[in-house]
Amino acid sequence: IFPLSEKIENINDQYWTLRAEEVPEEEKNLGPQSRIIHVYHFTKEANPNQQVQNFGEPFFFVIHEGETLAEIKERIQKRLQVPDEEFAKWKFAFLSLGRPEYLQDTDVLSNRFQRRDVYGPWEQYLGLEHPDTTPKRAYQANQNRHTFEKPVKIYN
Repeated sequence: IFPLSEKIENINDQYWTLRAEEVPEEEKNLGPQSRIIHVYHFTKEANPNQQVQNFGEPFFFVIHEGETLAEIKERIQKRLQVPDEEFAKWKFAFLSLGRPEYLQDTDVLSNRFQRRDVYGPWEQYLGLEHPDTTPKRAYQANQNRHTFEKPVKIYN
């Protein structure tokens, strides 16, 4: 997250993957006990090391002191507009350094996200485990392996 005073031309896009998103109203005036967390979609590799593979668009999400996973799930489903039948199959996990710890609806998330000095998105995040349903694209065999499409999404 860059400060408002940061000029776009000063951001090193050779190092960072940049993404812009509108700040939802609920995140504009946070209380002292509210916290913004990283949320990623993931699938779990079929191996004993519990490796996870993130996919899709990650996003920020505000959680409030004492809020249960059941309450958070309801807000996430509304935000992502996922049908009930599909959403019922999703699993939710607290991930710390790539290791998932699956959560129950009664778990209080603010108890998990205690540290305020976590800046790297990979250190701690809420994971949404579900199949990756995005269509796969066929790429040319001679395509440079370092080249990838950079999506730009603008919502009015």
